[in-house]
Amino acid sequence: MKIFMTGASGIIGRTLMKGLSHKYRLIGIDRVSSDNVITLDILSQPRKLRELVKNIDVVIHLAWDSTEAGSDLRDPVVENKTMGEIMYQLALEHRIKKFVLASSVHVSFGHIEYKHPGIVENHQTLHTKKIDARSEFYPLGTYGASKVYLEALGKAYSAKGLQVVAVRFGNVTADNHFGEYPFWLSHRDCCQFIERCLEATDLPQYSTFFAISDNPCNPFDISEAKTRLDYKPRDKSPCPNQIN
Repeated sequence: MKIFMTGASGIIGRTLMKGLSHKYRLIGIDRVSSDNVITLDILSQPRKLRELVKNIDVVIHLAWDSTEAGSDLRDPVVENKTMGEIMYQLALEHRIKKFVLASSVHVSFGHIEYKHPGIVENHQTLHTKKIDARSEFYPLGTYGASKVYLEALGKAYSAKGLQVVAVRFGNVTADNHFGEYPFWLSHRDCCQFIERCLEATDLPQYSTFFAISDNPCNPFDISEAKTRLDYKPRDKSPCPNQIN
């Protein structure tokens, strides 16, 4: 299987390039140079980009200007949406079999019932029911809202024939240590999750999953990823009362 990955120099990109290269042929691009990654700007080098996506089986779109992040209401980085638009269109034109979109748990942060993500009152979540991927979008900032747009655009492209899997990533850290602990996604769980997305053969044209390790305090429902993708997380972060 031949995989084309944008944003391959980022934290998730580097994790996947390292963890999946033994099994797949990976072509990684990023405007930031790094090992085994082609330096390319999606916005300014359309001819080179178009050549690279020929004969590709799957696109994994991770590219993102990380100055747009968090839960603040700030001016969006318009290029983040534009890069997604370009990659969707190229994937459809080239009849690529599957498009894996890097979305984020931030599209649903408003459903979390404690005061702030990562801070759990009395070391307990207040949830009686997990938030699933079919719940209404509820971003709390520009970043989450921009990811909502790319998910919605993916659904529109799926109606035109492109199979789209929107992966709502939790927190992947460079050193693989617990970040925002309820949403932490370990490196090996991240690689396994994406591998399961690549290998799944019975998904609908459009599907959405939360990608998080098996954290006991996680407010998001990963059961559908376990059943539909056969995702079997191997790692978990401790709850706050277990952290010294």
